[in-house]
Amino acid sequence: MTTFSELISSIVADLHQGGFIKDADELQHLANLALDQTLSTDKRKDALQQIEMRCHVKWLGDFYLPHLSQKDWWGRLEKLGRLAKKHVQTI
Repeated sequence: MTTFSELISSIVADLHQGGFIKDADELQHLANLALDQTLSTDKRKDALQQIEMRCHVKWLGDFYLPHLSQKDWWGRLEKLGRLAKKHVQTI
């Protein structure tokens, strides 16, 4: 099973490969905040909610990545959204 961190790293790499550097960096930054145990619960939950919002087809899902099919890309984003939502509940 893919962990939240592994999936984030993979999606960030996909975004970099597709030339979406700013979005990749933002996603990585949010993941770093979400996983930083020294931050407040609210900050970590907010970062996870921001990640979940980006997993929508009208946000990151709108990007064309030539090395992935649209179905694969949306599937990965959907999985990340579910993992982010699940992670919020464990904080």
